[in-house]
Amino acid sequence: MLSNHCKIVFLIWGIVKLVHCDNCFDVATVVQHDKYMEHQVFRKFRSLSLYICVSECLQSSRCLSFGFDKKRRTCFLNDKDSVNGNVVERTGFLFSDILHWPRSLSGPCSVVLCPASFRCQVDRLGRAACVPEFFGCGQPPELTGASKTYEGHYQGAVTTYICKQDFTACHDKVTSICQSSGQWEKMTTGWCSQNVWLNPALDVKHPLPCGPSRAFTATVIGTPNQATRWDVGLWKDDDVLFYSDFRFLFSGMKRVIVMDTQFNRVWGAHVIARHRLPMTLGKETEIRITLHNGIYKLEIDGNSIFNYTERLKGGEPVSVLIRGAVSVRLMEILLN
Repeated sequence: MLSNHCKIVFLIWGIVKLVHCDNCFDVATVVQHDKYMEHQVFRKFRSLSLYICVSECLQSSRCLSFGFDKKRRTCFLNDKDSVNGNVVERTGFLFSDILHWPRSLSGPCSVVLCPASFRCQVDRLGRAACVPEFFGCGQPPELTGASKTYEGHYQGAVTTYICKQDFTACHDKVTSICQSSGQWEKMTTGWCSQNVWLNPALDVKHPLPCGPSRAFTATVIGTPNQATRWDVGLWKDDDVLFYSDFRFLFSGMKRVIVMDTQFNRVWGAHVIARHRLPMTLGKETEIRITLHNGIYKLEIDGNSIFNYTERLKGGEPVSVLIRGAVSVRLMEILLN
């Protein structure tokens, strides 16, 4: 407890030091140096000293701990204490739970108890009263396929989103800002889209990242496991804009590559590549299909096989479908 005989307060490097009394409150025992609490800041403001920061936290019904940036003279009020929040190393910062500090440091507010949605405020005449308190925006929303970095959820706080591994960014905007309404700024849906699949399922349409596209490269790495056939198709709804069929032995055709399209469930005229099927049963192979300027380019294990002019001018594939006797290890789609 703070002795009633304590009269002198010195502000040294932003740290309160109370002296000349019995059983004085010792700041050094409750302040952690080079520590900071992540993500829980609901209010941030300039503060000339640690004492002001302490006082503001004591006046708040929401504040359970605080941080203080000694170099920038900035206070961070947190809505969690060290038991429930994540305290990390950060050079030049001070951290403390507010429960260790005497309420007398909040001045006239020391005798005022505000309800949960209010904070104490002192007017120019030194009168204390409870006023509504901004609770912040809460934790920023999750985005599918994205990780996020943020300091807190105070008004003006910024959350930055970064697409995770195997996902790609579909929009330029990568941040969301906490608004005065208490809501995070809305993010465009589908900001991160999957573009790499490990062991992708067969007979399933895997969507192109970021939607329909006329400029991309699809890579499929798989191992043929039966001497029959397998194929890769680029689809738009129920139509197949480009189809490449790798036949070891099927429908009387042996070791050939067949290309075609299908519109309204009707196949077009087959195109057969001049190259003999360069695949070995049980051996992994890489298929690469590139669409650029209306031309589908087919490569197998780095060798150019055929350039196929699109039959539906301006058609934009939506998904990739793999079928047949093959075990696929990886599929990757890169937008060009």
